[in-house]
Amino acid sequence: MVMDIKSLVPGQTKANLGKADKTKKKTTTDATSASGMSDAIDTDDSVSLNKASQINQLVAQMKSWPAADQNRIAPVKEKVTTGKYEIEYERVADKMLDFESNYYGY
Repeated sequence: MVMDIKSLVPGQTKANLGKADKTKKKTTTDATSASGMSDAIDTDDSVSLNKASQINQLVAQMKSWPAADQNRIAPVKEKVTTGKYEIEYERVADKMLDFESNYYGY
């Protein structure tokens, strides 16, 4: 969806976006004359919102990647199935404490 925002002025609402250009120009003139700053509003300013297509491409690319890295899962899965997987309780506790201290800043 493309929205022309070149002639928007402060105080203009979403309901006014579909109005004719005459009302937009009149509002701009009223705003500049009321404030006495005719140079402050530049009608040539524009914003381009073309990043949406790039974002959509990145999202599609990420969705095509596998959800998990099988190279890391396979050795753990093998140890679990053979009964040789051992939990390192102190290492798990240290990781949890590190996470908490980094998250909360203490």
